[in-house]
Amino acid sequence: MWPSRINAWYMASKIYRNKYMASKIHRNKYTALKIPPSKCMLWRRLMSKGKTRKKGQILSAGPNKYVLDRLKEEVDEEDMISKLPWEILVSIMCLLSTDEAARMSVLSRRWRKIWNTSIRIMPRLNFFLDRGWFPDIRPRDLEKKMRKRIIEVHQVLKLHKAHTLYEFSLITFELTSRDSHHINAWLNFAAEKHVKELRLKLTSLMLYDASFIADNFHFLRVLYLEGIYITEDIVHRLFSNSPFLERFFLLNSDKLHRLSIVSAPNLKYLYIERCRGLQHLQISSSVENLGTIEINGGVNFESVNVSAPNLSHIILGIQSQVFKFDAYVTLLNQIKRLTIDVYADMISAAFRQIPEFSKLAHLELIMDNCSKITPIRCLLDILRAAPILKTFSFQDNKLSGHPAKDNALEWLHVHIPKKVELDQNHACDYLKVVKFDNFAGCKYEVEVLLHLLEYAVSVEKIFIGLMDSSTWRDPEEWGHDYEDKFDNQYEELCIECAQQLKTQILQMHPNVDVIIA
Repeated sequence: MWPSRINAWYMASKIYRNKYMASKIHRNKYTALKIPPSKCMLWRRLMSKGKTRKKGQILSAGPNKYVLDRLKEEVDEEDMISKLPWEILVSIMCLLSTDEAARMSVLSRRWRKIWNTSIRIMPRLNFFLDRGWFPDIRPRDLEKKMRKRIIEVHQVLKLHKAHTLYEFSLITFELTSRDSHHINAWLNFAAEKHVKELRLKLTSLMLYDASFIADNFHFLRVLYLEGIYITEDIVHRLFSNSPFLERFFLLNSDKLHRLSIVSAPNLKYLYIERCRGLQHLQISSSVENLGTIEINGGVNFESVNVSAPNLSHIILGIQSQVFKFDAYVTLLNQIKRLTIDVYADMISAAFRQIPEFSKLAHLELIMDNCSKITPIRCLLDILRAAPILKTFSFQDNKLSGHPAKDNALEWLHVHIPKKVELDQNHACDYLKVVKFDNFAGCKYEVEVLLHLLEYAVSVEKIFIGLMDSSTWRDPEEWGHDYEDKFDNQYEELCIECAQQLKTQILQMHPNVDVIIA
């Protein structure tokens, strides 16, 4: 007991002493001149330089022009941005997010004035209401924090005086259904400002109804909804009341079972992710400007009926072994470009039955967590399903370990490639361009590319995009697989491996153009 009391007394006395010293520093003349504490001793020495004090005499430190100029230069060097013209500073403030701009306002009185000016005309208002730096905050303290943040949002909106607003964003996972009226007030503000881009990201447990959004935003160009309660009727009202909508993002909306878009004259891009209950997708032929549909996060449709005449690009994120192409057969027969993002251990199950891509000209395959043995047969089956394919791109997004541990340079020195001859039995003689992105020099990467080129007998151009050197040298990217010696091996193991690979490719295809970038 006694040691704890002594420690408490010691800490209290230390806090008191620190406050006392802080008050002393606050009152002295050096801080009044905006001199940093580290420069106070320099000030004293320079002010008293060349002067002697007799016994009993008090030496007054009068102003010294040289010292004042020197200290002023040192202080000014620490804040060069504040010297910029007022108009430029206001422009800088307008480019920041609302939270960042608010933090900048506490730097000085001038920045506070800039904040008051810029917030009136700021074209983008982005609010992030989260726990901040306190992930383990108690529920009672979190409630107080959120009440304070809600008040701050209302205050900021009162300061905004411009007639229009380009973008409004609200991202929070801490508000509850009791706060719906606050969200309605903020969205009403955005609707009155004729906002063009609206991003709303809430927790799905809140069950915030999107009816207000569907009925009041008539000038939207971009709409991002995550964790919002939405129904088929709300979707119909949304596109009816927002005729200028060009990009629509729908995420984590589990209550929607059918997404039907009948009339959306300006819709160009549709994104769907983590809508677990969504089973049917229907888009009529009147959506004539729709060019790209992206589906991610384990959305498994039972039926897909898309009649958009200008649809050319489909992006599929396959993250489940239960994924089937059956629902996409009609859709895949009309597109010219297909991007597939799939985990390596799911590719065999996902491509068990591959439909025919009769009009496909460009195929991009993005694989995650590739193993050292890549299912090359699946890749060839995909290529054979596209009879007029011209361009094939392959990329490994996430390697299983640092590429220096599985480098192919030594293997390439002993590997002897064979010249590829035109054979009508090969099904890839139509492929003209092959792209390999994020190449790191791994052995399995080299094996996949060389094996593929044995079948692509008519290839004309091969692009090898190297992994960025910053990624190679980033310890956080690789975790425990990273070693300090890898920093200096990028040129040797990555670039040199690509050059050696180019040599072997030219032995297989003497007339091909190999580009390393």
